[in-house]
Amino acid sequence: MKITAAVVPARSQPFEIQQIDLAAPLADEVLVRIVASGLCHTDLHARDGYFPNLPYPIVCGHEGAGIVEEVGSAVTDLAPGDPVVISFPWCGECARRAASPIARTRGLSNRVAAAPTARPR
Repeated sequence: MKITAAVVPARSQPFEIQQIDLAAPLADEVLVRIVASGLCHTDLHARDGYFPNLPYPIVCGHEGAGIVEEVGSAVTDLAPGDPVVISFPWCGECARRAASPIARTRGLSNRVAAAPTARPR
């Protein structure tokens, strides 16, 4: 699937709007159609090279809201059509989070099947 993303092509380079390929979700991932997103200081730190081990090029982003389009085979707590908020990784076990439909992301450097956080290939 082709998506539009703000890509950081190399450390300390500006964001570039690009068309990139996004793979189908892995077993424990969900594909989310993003309807709103945010830009966080963490994304700017990633762009500016503050995190020394990021695998550039990258697509930053961990703040967003959208609708689940597809779920991986091991996902049992979300279904297509569910509204979700995408945020930092969390355990899913604590009472405060257990009741919230938050799509699990794995941080800036890992592949996540949500448009603002997908790594270009």
